Amino acid sequence: MMMYHMKVCEEEVSRLLMRGIEPAHSLHPSFSQFTYTPRSLPDDTTPMGILSMFEDMGFINTYKIDIHTLARFCLMVKKGYRDPPYHNWMHAFSVSHFCYLLYKNLELSNYLEDIEILALFVSCMCHDLDHRGTNNSFQVASKSVLAALYSSEGSVMERHHFAQAIAILNTQGCNIFEKFSRKDYQRMLDLMRDIILATDLAHHLRIFKDLQKMAEVGYNPKNRTHRSLLLCLLMTSCDLSDQTKGWKTTRKIAELIYKEFFSQGDLAMGNRPSEMMDREKAYIPELQISFMEHIAMPIYKLLHEIFPRALELYERVAANREQWTKVSHKFTIRGLPSNNSLDFLDEEYELMQAQGAFGDDGHRMNGCLDDECSKTDQ
Repeated sequence: MMMYHMKVCEEEVSRLLMRGIEPAHSLHPSFSQFTYTPRSLPDDTTPMGILSMFEDMGFINTYKIDIHTLARFCLMVKKGYRDPPYHNWMHAFSVSHFCYLLYKNLELSNYLEDIEILALFVSCMCHDLDHRGTNNSFQVASKSVLAALYSSEGSVMERHHFAQAIAILNTQGCNIFEKFSRKDYQRMLDLMRDIILATDLAHHLRIFKDLQKMAEVGYNPKNRTHRSLLLCLLMTSCDLSDQTKGWKTTRKIAELIYKEFFSQGDLAMGNRPSEMMDREKAYIPELQISFMEHIAMPIYKLLHEIFPRALELYERVAANREQWTKVSHKFTIRGLPSNNSLDFLDEEYELMQAQGAFGDDGHRMNGCLDDECSKTDQ
C-alpha cells in the first residue's frame, strides 16, 4: 500500500538531471569537511547532494550505475520518509553525508572493500525509511502491524526500514544494483540488512565489547569479522553525527528529538512513558549529558582509536557535552518550553564567543573545532 502511494514521475527525474550532476564542492566549498553542516542545504537540493556524493565516491563509474535509475532511486527514497520532527529525510541525508565525510577524510578504502562502502552509503540513505516517530518498544506495546510482522525477531522498526529499502529496489526503474552479478547482488542485500539492523542501539550495546576488543588488538582489514564490526561502528557514528557538529546543531537536534519523544509519550495509552518521553518529567540537560557520556563519546572514542584522524570528532562531541553542563542552570523547566524551542540556550554560547572563548573564526582555542558553516535555522 505504501509503495502504491510513492510515485516518482519522469518529469521529476528529468528536472533533477537537467544540468547533469553537480560537482560536490559546488554545493558548498567545505562540503567534504567534517565542519560542514549538511542540514544547511535546502531540502530541494538534497537529491542533487546525494548524486554528487555518488559521483565523487566513484560509485557511478565503478558499478556502471545508470544515472536515470539512480536519480529515480534517490527521489523514491526521499519520498519514502514521513515527516516526524527528527526521523525524516533531512536526518537520512545528513547521516549519508557523514558517511561521505568518512570516505573523504579517513581513507575508508584502506579498511573496507568497495562493495562494503557502497552498502554503507546506501544503507545510510535508507536506514530510517517510513519511520513513524515511535520506537520499537512502542510498536510492541501498541501491538502494531509492524510488531506482528517482526517482533519475534526483534529490531521491529529496523527490519521494516530494510523491507522498505528492498521494496524500492524492486520498483521498476529503481534498481541501482541491476548490473551486479547474482553473487554481488546477494552480498549487497546481506550487507544492507546487517548495516540497517545495526542502527538499533540495543544491537550497538550488545557488540560494544567486541568493538573495544577489535580496537585493542588492532583492526585487520583481512579479518571478515573485523570488517563487519567496523561497518556497524561506522553506521552508528553516521547515525549520531549531529553530535559532532557545532553547538547550535546539537541544541537544535535535541529540540527535534524531544519533540518526537514527547509526542510518543503522549500516545502512551494508559502506560507511564519512560522519563525521556514524559514531558512532565524529562530534564533535558541531564538526559543529553548522560546520552553523550554513555553512548556518543564512547563511539567517537572508538572511531578515533581505529582512525587517528577522527580525533576532531571526539573533541567536538566532548565540547558539546561540556556546553550542556554550562547551560543546564538555565533549565528551570521539565520537558520543552511551550514554543518547543531551545533558542534561549544560545545566548550564553554567543556571549562566550564574544568573550574570546572561541577564536575569530569560530574555532575553540584548545584546538577543538566548533563550526556552523552556514548560519541557518536548520
